[in-house]
Amino acid sequence: MKKLICLIFAFLISAAVFAEAPASAEDYTLNYFKKLNKTQEKLTYMHKKSSLAKVGTETVNGGISGTLFYDVKIKGLGAVVTLRYTNYCDEEGWIYNGEIITHSNMAQNGKFSGTIKVSGISPAEVCYDNVIMQKGSPADGFYLLTQPDTPPAKMNYKLYLESTE
Repeated sequence: MKKLICLIFAFLISAAVFAEAPASAEDYTLNYFKKLNKTQEKLTYMHKKSSLAKVGTETVNGGISGTLFYDVKIKGLGAVVTLRYTNYCDEEGWIYNGEIITHSNMAQNGKFSGTIKVSGISPAEVCYDNVIMQKGSPADGFYLLTQPDTPPAKMNYKLYLESTE
């Protein structure tokens, strides 16, 4: 009986020592962007060189489930870009639903809107409504990260830029 109690104590102490600390909001956001950016590598229109060549519509399938819909339409002297995730999953535990919409002029300056909901191992919502774009990249503002049991956190737009390095 004493051996059993000692084994249980040893197990509990080991579990406490080696337990993984929860990721900070910044770490989660950086990881989220890295994973989400990887989902967009399958898109062909998005990665063409000229802005006009990016105009079009396509849908790609997730490696496990769901779809990613890409649509670029010319509107006035600019464009509206829609990325729509529907139960999209390439990696177990990371399922994406929602939209990212970009309104930009021909110089690729504009703003983002929309929310992506992540379900699975690390559920959260990332809202894009407060991010400004210049020359095709986030240049000011913040993403609003909402995780279960925590208040919404403002994540600096620079985390996205860091995720692409």
